[in-house]
Amino acid sequence: MSALMELAGRVASGAGLDNALDVEIEVALFEPDEKWGSIRPNARGTKVVCTGHDGSVGVFWANEWTGDRLGAVTALRARAQALITGGE
Repeated sequence: MSALMELAGRVASGAGLDNALDVEIEVALFEPDEKWGSIRPNARGTKVVCTGHDGSVGVFWANEWTGDRLGAVTALRARAQALITGGE
């Protein structure tokens, strides 16, 4: 089972808000843009650290993905499927 599908399973089986899961989801669904090239959790797993293409660093709260667990699971499964089929 892929890491994305395992994460989707943990999100689906949980309840309520969970910042640690929100951080994992944020990292898993990250897509580089014009400013930010990469993302990782901070050392405590409470926020995300984005690194810019110019070397700049930003520290942010993750989106509240676990407020809509069905939406988060759907997004994670779609990302997993895209990786399998080469859709990214």
